[in-house]
Amino acid sequence: MKRRIAAALGAGTALTVLAARPALAHGLGGRVDLPVPRWLFVFGAATALVVSFVALSVLWTTPRFEDADPPEGRWTALQRVLTSRPLEWTIRLLSLAAFVLVTGAAALPREPTETVGPVVVFIWFWVGLAFVSALFGDWWATLSPFDTIGRLLQLDYAEGRPPREYPSALGLWPASVLLFGFVWLELVDPFADRPGTLGFLIIGYTVLTTVGMGVFGRRAWLEHGEAFGAYLHLISRISPFARDDEGRVVLRTPLSGLATVPARRGLVALVIVALGSTTFDGLSRTGWWLDSTATFIGWQRTLVFTLGLLSTCVVVGAVYAVAMMAAARVVGGEWQPLARTFAHSLVPIVLAYVVAHYFSFLLIEGQIGLARLSDPFGQGWDLFGTADREVNLTLLSPTFVWYVQVFAIVAGHIAGVMVAHDRAIARYERVQAIRTQYALLAAMIAFTAGGLLILSG
Repeated sequence: MKRRIAAALGAGTALTVLAARPALAHGLGGRVDLPVPRWLFVFGAATALVVSFVALSVLWTTPRFEDADPPEGRWTALQRVLTSRPLEWTIRLLSLAAFVLVTGAAALPREPTETVGPVVVFIWFWVGLAFVSALFGDWWATLSPFDTIGRLLQLDYAEGRPPREYPSALGLWPASVLLFGFVWLELVDPFADRPGTLGFLIIGYTVLTTVGMGVFGRRAWLEHGEAFGAYLHLISRISPFARDDEGRVVLRTPLSGLATVPARRGLVALVIVALGSTTFDGLSRTGWWLDSTATFIGWQRTLVFTLGLLSTCVVVGAVYAVAMMAAARVVGGEWQPLARTFAHSLVPIVLAYVVAHYFSFLLIEGQIGLARLSDPFGQGWDLFGTADREVNLTLLSPTFVWYVQVFAIVAGHIAGVMVAHDRAIARYERVQAIRTQYALLAAMIAFTAGGLLILSG
C-alpha cells in the first residue's frame, strides 16, 4: 500500500514538473522564457494536488502521524557524546561569542556587504537555519544566544515561580508580532539609508527577550515570545531527527513531528506571517511590482512596501480562514479552533516557499559571508585568506533553479495535504474527514498557483 501511495504522489509531482518551465531565479537575477503558457504548468500543479488528494482518500485510511508512538533512543557511546553537557556548553558559548561579534559588526556604519553582520543575519541565520532545522532538527534550541543568556542569568526560577505566569490567552501572539517586525525590517528595509541600525535593533531585541524571560521565566518566554525560536521550532517538526525525553537523538518519520504541534492561540498568525512574508518577497521581485513602485522613494516607498506586506499576509490568511469556515460547516462548531487544529498542515508549505525563494539566495549571496569572515568589521583585514574571494555566479543555472523551485512548491503542498488528511481521519469519521478537506485542498491549489505565478515573474 505504501508503494501505491508513493507512486501516486510521485506521478502527480512528475506531471507538474513536465508541465513546467524555467522561471525567476531568486538570487541570480532574471528568468528564462517559458516554453508553455502559464496556465498549463499551473494546471499541472493543480492536477498533482488533486491526484494526491484522491490517492490519500483511497489508500490512506488510518492515521499514521497522529497515532504514532514517540520514538525513544538507546544509550550508546555516540548518544553520550551528543548529550554531553561540556559539548553543549562549548557550542553555546561559541554561539554566544559569534552573536556578540555579529551584533558589533551590524552596528557599524558600513554598507550591508562590508561587514559580516547583515550577511550572517539575513542569509546564514534567517535562511540557512531554516534549512538546517528542516533537515537536522531544532538546532536553534542549543545555538540560541537568548537561551544561553537566560540560563547564565538563572531565569528558570527553579526554586519558585516566575514573577508572573505566562497568560495562556497570549499564546504565540508575541512571537507572531515580533516575527512580523523582523520580516518588515528585511523586506521593507526602512533603514536602508542608515547603515548600522541593524546592530542596535539586535541589542533592543536582546533586551526585550531578556526582560520577557525575567518576567515569565526562560522557558515560557522562549516558547511563546521569542520569534525565531517559535518559528524555527515549527520548521524543525518536519525533520526526521528529534530528541526524546532523555535528550537522546532519535529518528522519526519525516513530517510526523507536526502532529505534536500544540494548537495554541497565535499559531495561525505565526504561520501566516511566515508564509505571507515569503510570498510578498517573491511578489516584490516581479516585473509588475517593480514597475508599479519604481517612482516611490523615502517614506513613500516604506509605506507602499509596508502595505504590500500587510496586504499579502491578510490575503493569505483570508484564503485559509475561508477554507476553515467551509470545513467548520461540515463538522459543526466555530472555525477559529479548527483553524488552529489544521495550522500545522501549512508548515510544509512555509518550508517549500523558503526553499523555492531562497535556496539560490543562500548558495549565491551566502558566499559573501566567506569573504567577510576574514574581515568581519570592514577594516581591510584578511584573517583567513578569504577576503578577496569572489562570488561564483555559475554555481547554479537558472534552469536548475527553476526545477528546484517547482519541485519544492509542489512537494510542499502535497506534504501539507498529507498532514491535513492524517489529522482529519484521526479526528472524524472517514467520509466526514474527506469532506472537511475539500476547501483546504482548494486553498492549497490557490497557494500553489499563486506561488508558481510569482516565481515565473
